[in-house]
Amino acid sequence: MTIWLAFSAGFLSFASACILPLIPSYIAVITGISLTDLHGTKAKRFKIVPRTLAFVVGLIIPLLLIGMGATAAGNLFTPAFSDFLSRFFGFIVILFGLHLLGLLKFQLFNKEVRFHKAFQKKGGLVSVTLMGMAFGFGWTPCIGPMLSSILIMAADSETIWQGGGLLSVYGLGLGIPFIIIGVAGSASLTVLKFLQKHIHVISIISGVILIILGLLLVTGNMAYITPTMNL
Repeated sequence: MTIWLAFSAGFLSFASACILPLIPSYIAVITGISLTDLHGTKAKRFKIVPRTLAFVVGLIIPLLLIGMGATAAGNLFTPAFSDFLSRFFGFIVILFGLHLLGLLKFQLFNKEVRFHKAFQKKGGLVSVTLMGMAFGFGWTPCIGPMLSSILIMAADSETIWQGGGLLSVYGLGLGIPFIIIGVAGSASLTVLKFLQKHIHVISIISGVILIILGLLLVTGNMAYITPTMNL
């Protein structure tokens, strides 16, 4: 259950209002081909797949390290203080959910640092991997509500590998759509337009999920979703 929650959080971050509109630009920089010119031929796939995979790997690397760090930090506290922090952060997660529902507004989460212009010139796989890492760091404020909630769950993990794995799964949820769109090419434009049309609904779904997660943290009932987590 926790794994699916982390993956879903990653996908919902991908479909957020500050990332989704710029996906065509990022795909063009990653693959070196505009989204409308991608037709999924074998020759193009041979170039596209490695580059999008490199981008996703670069995206996951910092998330893995952050997740491991969150778990290590969480394990420093005594159980009693850890329970207090869990409830406190649960309250914060509820605020994140209210923000996504539009009931509260935190300007911090409406800002982002865009790095894709620094990679306009088509480079090799190393350059694309670095772009993925920059993407993860640069968009952190915008995807903050979902990412922070998964980080709180990672901090409550028993081992650093569980925490790192949880953030890696989040990264997969955020990164796999890039691979699918890169391979599907112009055929994915319809899906992107559909997601943009219903972006408000996606935000509401995200907000509801965060409020439920926050309530579980506040009431100390995270066990309802964490027992099946095995990393």
